Amino acid sequence: MLVSLQEMLQEAERNNFAIASINTPNQISLRAVIEAAEDTGMPVTINHAQTEESVVPIEIAVPLMLDYARKSTAAISVHVDHGFDFDHCMKAVRLGCTSIMYDCSRFPLEKNIEEVRRFVDIVKPLGIGVEAELGAMPNNMPSDVHGQETSDLSDLSVYFTDPKEAEVFCERSGCDVLTTSFGTVHGVYAGEPNLDIERIKKIKSLAGDVHLGMHGGSGTPFDQIQAAISAGIKKINYFTAIDTAPAPYLMKTIQESKNPVNFCNLANQAMEIIYERTVEVLNAFKNASHT
Repeated sequence: MLVSLQEMLQEAERNNFAIASINTPNQISLRAVIEAAEDTGMPVTINHAQTEESVVPIEIAVPLMLDYARKSTAAISVHVDHGFDFDHCMKAVRLGCTSIMYDCSRFPLEKNIEEVRRFVDIVKPLGIGVEAELGAMPNNMPSDVHGQETSDLSDLSVYFTDPKEAEVFCERSGCDVLTTSFGTVHGVYAGEPNLDIERIKKIKSLAGDVHLGMHGGSGTPFDQIQAAISAGIKKINYFTAIDTAPAPYLMKTIQESKNPVNFCNLANQAMEIIYERTVEVLNAFKNASHT
């Protein structure tokens, strides 16, 4: 069933678990993630990122995502991840997305607040949830696309969200979800993850009714993820580890086959692996106190 992100987050706050926010840039991923949500009984946000436009345009992706969400027995919301461009985000509004991340984190604090507030004032009457970002999310991705440049990962603390700025942002922006930086990395870690759990608690104490989000879940040990959930994180983006999981198995299948390999067989194998990985993640996001 198609539900709002706001409804999901209220339940997550009540029961101390986190909503998995997973990109589904193809039908294989889309089917696998929704089946995993149905089998685990966990709500899921399925994402289309603006950086995936070259893979599948939003005009194709979102109607398909909405159709699958409406037909699912699980609670599913349809979300735009890292919408950097106002016009792109408005396109998502017209297509029927239930929530949108308007990422203005590249701007100074005041400009970030101003841009997000302008967007919130437009879409809030429509019931559309808004996610924003404050602080910088470091990246370890081989891409020149904005938001996916490879960052200097020698000291992640330079990217951390300032709690006092987060308080101001939450008071003035009107956003539903604030994504913060406290030690995670987009893509894969260069070293051992070490999340600043106390920073999450501090921001949570200052955030009012705004829910807290975490990006860069892949590669983060589940015990640290669960500690972050207990500290106040209620929406977690988790994609790279799921999206890259099938490759080694597909390569092995191709290399060991004595006959030509049908793509449909590879697709089915990939879907099974994505499903299994997503189930593992969703079960971890239930957290110890959620049943």
